[in-house]
Amino acid sequence: MRQQAHPSTITVSRGLARFGLAASGAVLAASAWASGLNEPGLAFAAGSGDESWYELAVSADGVRVRAARPQDDGAASQGALVVHVPGTRLVEGLRVNHLFRHAPLRPEAGRDYQLGLGKTSFAFRVDTVAAGMRYVIRYGGAVHEYVLGAPAAATQVLAIADLDGDRLPDFLVEVAGEFYLLLSTHASAGANLPSAQLWAAQ
Repeated sequence: MRQQAHPSTITVSRGLARFGLAASGAVLAASAWASGLNEPGLAFAAGSGDESWYELAVSADGVRVRAARPQDDGAASQGALVVHVPGTRLVEGLRVNHLFRHAPLRPEAGRDYQLGLGKTSFAFRVDTVAAGMRYVIRYGGAVHEYVLGAPAAATQVLAIADLDGDRLPDFLVEVAGEFYLLLSTHASAGANLPSAQLWAAQ
């Protein structure tokens, strides 16, 4: 099985009431990647000093990115996603959502979507395959593929934005109720694992 160039375990929880995870090491539930790789659960102790957490809030204006720490005493914004991205910096502030719409896009299987991000043209399509829903994303002369969720599952694209500052598109998608972050800085030509899968706190 081929791994991505920068494999990282990224843990996400939807709308955490508090970043301070009460007991010393609340465990986040992990599920199997589409490729069959089982990621272990991650125990995180509040106050560990890990600074690679971000809050992502998708709205009609775009994607607002804010640095956050699990030991912070503040509450997450309503409906925001809290993402742990070890070794990767996201750009804070409001990032333009290049879907140019006020609702998530429910892509039609087999249809090619052509979009642009600044001077970068990119395209993507979604197909159902035996292993799940295949996202094929093209930019910079390379083709990046991700197989997510289950075959013939309902899927939607919540946002396409430059979240990591490399002027290339990053995707936030949902497949059958599970959310995935596809960062261009983690992508290589060919098959990729998602940069992050979103889990709910136990």
